[in-house]
Amino acid sequence: MKGVADIFISKEKLAIFWYLASLSCLVFTGWHLHGLAVERRGTMLYVPLENSDYYLDRTLKLETTNELLDYHTRFALETYLNRGPSGPLTATRLPYLFYGKGLDQVLADEKALRFDFANQKTHQMLEVGRVTLELEENLSATTIIQGQLLRISSHPTTGETVVQSFKVQARMGWERNPNALLARRFAWVCNDVAYSLDEVVADPEAEKKEK
Repeated sequence: MKGVADIFISKEKLAIFWYLASLSCLVFTGWHLHGLAVERRGTMLYVPLENSDYYLDRTLKLETTNELLDYHTRFALETYLNRGPSGPLTATRLPYLFYGKGLDQVLADEKALRFDFANQKTHQMLEVGRVTLELEENLSATTIIQGQLLRISSHPTTGETVVQSFKVQARMGWERNPNALLARRFAWVCNDVAYSLDEVVADPEAEKKEK
C-alpha cells in the first residue's frame, strides 16, 4: 500500500510542477510583450537633437534637415496632386501632411476641380524634379518645386482620350508639426501651398520633320 501511495503523491507533485511551470511561462510572456509595447510606443522615427539641424532615426543614421524636408516636400505634393475621378488617390494622408491654412487650400482646390475630374474621368500623376529649400532660423521653411504632371482624361463631348503634359511650379511653406504624436512620423507639416500648371504643347513643325 505504501508503494501505491507514493505513486499517487508523485503524480500530485508532478501536476503542481507543470501548473507552476505553465503559469511562469504566461507571466514571462506577458511581461515581455508589455515591455515591447512600451518600447515601440515611445520610439520616435525622428528625434530632434538639441541645438542641431540633425535628426536621429531608428537605425541611428544621421539625416540632415534639408534631406528630411526634401522628402516631406515630394511626399506631400505627390499626395496632393496625384488624383483620379474620385479625388486624391490617397486622401487619408492629407490631414497628416497639411495643417491649418495649407489643409484649407488643398481641400478648396480639390473641391473646385471635383466635378471636372469626375465628369471627364480624369487621372493625373506628378513627378517631382528639383526641390529648392529656404530654411529660416525659427525652423520654419519654404520649398520651391519644379516638376512635370501627366494628365489623361476623356473629352466631355466626343469621348476621345485626351493626354496632356504640364510643367509644374509650386511653393510650399513648412512648420514643425505641433501634434506631438503625429510628429513622430511627420516632423513637418505644410501650412501654405500654391502651384501653377503650364501646358507643354507639341510643336507641329517639329512633328512634321520627324515624320
